[in-house]
Amino acid sequence: MRLPLFCLLLLMASPGHAAQLFGISLQDATRDQLRSAVKNSGVELIREGGDQAFFDIYDSKNLLPGSVHLYLGFVKQDQSFAFAEYAFNGLRQPQLLQRLSAKYGQPQLKQGKYLSDQSHVWQSGQISISLSYDWQNYQTRLTYSRPDKLELLRQEQAEYRRQLALQGDDFLEQAY
Repeated sequence: MRLPLFCLLLLMASPGHAAQLFGISLQDATRDQLRSAVKNSGVELIREGGDQAFFDIYDSKNLLPGSVHLYLGFVKQDQSFAFAEYAFNGLRQPQLLQRLSAKYGQPQLKQGKYLSDQSHVWQSGQISISLSYDWQNYQTRLTYSRPDKLELLRQEQAEYRRQLALQGDDFLEQAY
């Protein structure tokens, strides 16, 4: 009796479809793990994030049909995963929506700024998955994010911009 109860608890405690990219669980992924996995997949690097860039950009045409770019963002402080986003030209990706629904279940539907803007949202552990239609930019975006880490990344970006603004003022004062 104990073994079946243990198995049932184990199944309930761990999601059957943990969000992964390139075989790496996103919940605990690090920059080095994901970069290595992406490079091993043969995806072409366009730009790697560094001191002034807060995310990597890859050409994803050969990786996910219909996609144009893959963006990967990491928290600089601890190199943890913050987001991954595939960008698609055009609106509506019905096959992708079907595949995501089959894997993660029925999504929550959220409306955007325009009537045609909407997002299908799933939750997988700490990872939020969103398939969004952006009418204004005529794009579809598939985003995997860890909201707590994404917030840290945004704080790092804001601090970086604040430092740039301060340096700009110092530069102007020195010039005159």
